[in-house]
Amino acid sequence: MKLLTCHIENFGKLSNFSMKFSKGMNVINEHNAWGKSTLAAFLKAMFYGFDSKKDPQAFENERVLYRPWQGGLYGGEVEFEINEKAYRIRRTFGRTEKTDEFRLYDLATNLESQDYSEDIGLEIFELDSASFRRSIYIAQNSCISETSDSINAKLGNFAETMNDMNHFEQADKQLQELLNQLAPDKTTGTITKRKYVIDKLSQELELLKDTKANLTDLTKKEKEVNVQLKKLLVARKSYANILVTASEEREKNAFRKQYDALCKDVEEKEQKKTKLDIIFPEGIPEESEIELQMQNIRKFEEYNSDMRNQAFSEQEKESWEHLNTIFKEEPPMQEDVEDVMGNLSKAERRKEELALEETRIHIYEEKLHEKESEPIAERPTNYKGFFVMGMVMIIIGIVSLLAGKFGGFEQERFTMILIGAVCIFVCGVIVSIIGISIKNKGIAAQNMQIEQLETEIKQLQETIDTLTTKANVIKEEVQSAFSEILEYIKPFGIECEEEEYREKLYDLKMDIGVYERLEVKQREYTLLKSKKKEVREEIRAFEEKFCFDLGKDLTLGIHDLQKKVTEYQLAEQAYTKSLEKKTEFEQMQPKSFWTKEAACPYSLDELNGMIAETDEQIETLKHTLNQYQKQIADLQEQLDICDQKTTELELQQQIQEEETEKYQLMKTTREFLQKAKEKLTSKYMDPVARGFCKYYQMLTGDTETEWMLDTNLNLKVCEYGEMRDTKWLSAGYQDLMGICMRLALTEAMYQQEKPFLIMDDPFVNLDEEKVECGNKLLLSVAKEYQVIYFTCHESRKPE
Repeated sequence: MKLLTCHIENFGKLSNFSMKFSKGMNVINEHNAWGKSTLAAFLKAMFYGFDSKKDPQAFENERVLYRPWQGGLYGGEVEFEINEKAYRIRRTFGRTEKTDEFRLYDLATNLESQDYSEDIGLEIFELDSASFRRSIYIAQNSCISETSDSINAKLGNFAETMNDMNHFEQADKQLQELLNQLAPDKTTGTITKRKYVIDKLSQELELLKDTKANLTDLTKKEKEVNVQLKKLLVARKSYANILVTASEEREKNAFRKQYDALCKDVEEKEQKKTKLDIIFPEGIPEESEIELQMQNIRKFEEYNSDMRNQAFSEQEKESWEHLNTIFKEEPPMQEDVEDVMGNLSKAERRKEELALEETRIHIYEEKLHEKESEPIAERPTNYKGFFVMGMVMIIIGIVSLLAGKFGGFEQERFTMILIGAVCIFVCGVIVSIIGISIKNKGIAAQNMQIEQLETEIKQLQETIDTLTTKANVIKEEVQSAFSEILEYIKPFGIECEEEEYREKLYDLKMDIGVYERLEVKQREYTLLKSKKKEVREEIRAFEEKFCFDLGKDLTLGIHDLQKKVTEYQLAEQAYTKSLEKKTEFEQMQPKSFWTKEAACPYSLDELNGMIAETDEQIETLKHTLNQYQKQIADLQEQLDICDQKTTELELQQQIQEEETEKYQLMKTTREFLQKAKEKLTSKYMDPVARGFCKYYQMLTGDTETEWMLDTNLNLKVCEYGEMRDTKWLSAGYQDLMGICMRLALTEAMYQQEKPFLIMDDPFVNLDEEKVECGNKLLLSVAKEYQVIYFTCHESRKPE
């Protein structure tokens, strides 16, 4: 079997990544954090998917670990060849196992294939995911070899019955857990714990064995006390009957005295009630009527107080008369005054704007005057000097030229004179041109100044005209506004200058507010006066109805009335109650009872002493009986507990026997299972040992080290004369032994179709010498297997 290609859509940090694989050695030498372990995990995930969260052997939550960093489709494809047939696996992963998707295609037809299911890794390699990681898949820092039931089944060519083999570890683990739970030799075992319970129950039952005899004795004593108590109760009832006869004579005298007192009390209460009847010839008012009049009196007092508060002071009276004179008809609204004040504010702002515009006109007029009187620059005169000098130089040049021509000078001297004359002539021309240029520039500057000045004067004049027009409009608006304000305040007798308009309007607004307040106060005073009169009429009608004068102080009068009514009601109630007591007393016993003669052999004191002595004896017996009953209840409860504990003891002893038998049975079963496994694994121990020896010598060159492989494929090495477990070796030596063991297991498991091997930098913990031997080992292994080898260092790259 061999891998052909792989393509990763998104897996961990790898995205849109593709790779082709060749036969034999495939080295992927990349730097740390490139994604080598991610690629190795991807290849395993294509065949096995992700380990379930519930899988106890899942070493990490791969689904979360390799979720794409950059997002996108989670998964990819792998093409491989097996049994001369090529396939493509496509897997995509979701957030849960249920959302994962698996597809298998036949590369010859590109159609979906049913040759393998979603468990393709298990079906091809005949190993579960955990066993795949223990053999074919060698991860970095995870080289130690451990067998599993799946590996044992593959080694023994028991692939058809792999499920049974796969359950050995689970069955052995469950048996061990059950044995640990029962464990008669451990304090935590249920057999040991139950033994403590049985011993405790036996001891408790031993303490409760005398309970039944004690209960019988106490029951007998209880019956004896009950007989004595019944006799005393009969005697007590007899004494009580005799006491009734003896006490009748005493009660007769007491009844007579009580009746006389009741008759006297009725007479006194009747006299008091008669005195109060004179005050209320028309009857007493109801409580609701009194309460109503108390409310009326409170209202009357409140109206009086409110009227005093609402009455005009002298100053308010003068203001009211004065304002009535000003506002002969309807007074103006404050809102109207506020509107006029708003118009005044606008007019004042416009007046300020007018002053501002006039100021601006004055400023522009001054600027216009300045421009009109601004002097014009004179034309330049310095050009004349240049012009005269230039003309003189031109004339000198011409004269020099003529003198040289007609003066008969030698040729050489004539040439010099000619050159000097030309130079003077040319300089004269240049100086003359400069003079003319100065003149022209001066004239142009003067003309430009005149033109600019005229333009500025025209613009200033236009601005002044515009501002003047605007100022006239504002002036008309201000005059109109002030005229309207004057027309508004004249009817109220206000005459003033414009500067006083705001003050007068404010005074007018204040007068309106005062007038409105006084008008409201006047209306309230009139209303209160009317209400006060109505309430007083109601109070007067009440006085006439019950012929009772409340006096000038109505509050004091109504309280006095209420007090007298209360006295009358109390007197009437006292009389009625006293009369009822007398009548009730008369009905309680007939008069013949008071005169009946009593016959008794004992005095009351003797009878009371006899009854007290009997009561004391009864209480003593009751107390004793109560104590017996409590003790009997306690013993009965103990007897019930004794029955419960006896039943519980029998049950615990039965369970103890069953669990002891079960413990021996499971112990024997586990021993037989272990022997069966050891007998089975011994069949393939020799091929694995030979393979390990071969790879160990290739990797180390060592032929003398003693090592031993047991039937569980656990490896031990001789160190200092003693066989030691590999876990006590260094990390590098553990990796070395683990790599050799994994290769030996793979060789023993797959003798026909060879699988590919995934090695994620397994030599990282080996020294340089062992790494060199490891590279040679890989090249040798690559002759039989397709090896996908990951490393991050050139020294660990096989060449």
